[in-house]
Amino acid sequence: MKVILINSTEKLGKKGQLISVKNGYARNYLIPMKKALLATSKNIKIFKQTRIIAEKQKSEKINQAKNRINSIKLIGAMIFFVKSSKKNKIFGSIGIRDIVKNLLLMGIIVEKHEIKLPQGLLRYLGTHTVFFTPYKNMDTEIQVSILSK
Repeated sequence: MKVILINSTEKLGKKGQLISVKNGYARNYLIPMKKALLATSKNIKIFKQTRIIAEKQKSEKINQAKNRINSIKLIGAMIFFVKSSKKNKIFGSIGIRDIVKNLLLMGIIVEKHEIKLPQGLLRYLGTHTVFFTPYKNMDTEIQVSILSK
């Protein structure tokens, strides 16, 4: 029996692939568990259309991510002025929310899950590197400078 895989399965194949399996396996496992569709001409046509739409959406997301990365690169560095002790330790800390809020003031909309702090919260004066990842495997660095008031 020919079926179209809805989800990637290790031993069978990738999503959208047309495969041939035994009738019982398809009827009793793959189709009821919504892992495959029966490969009729109507289902094949629908699946091709949804794949085309998904590829367009993916390319749009990638283009938006590239544009956002370019706008972040134009900023250069962010500067925070905070109170600090004599040992260069700031009172409180600078976290993801503070960085997102500062970027929003600069006119760049960023979500919290897109900002990564490799060393955790920023608690000392100086220049720190923060990563901005708007899409899978696409990231850029943001330099955050913390200065004393």
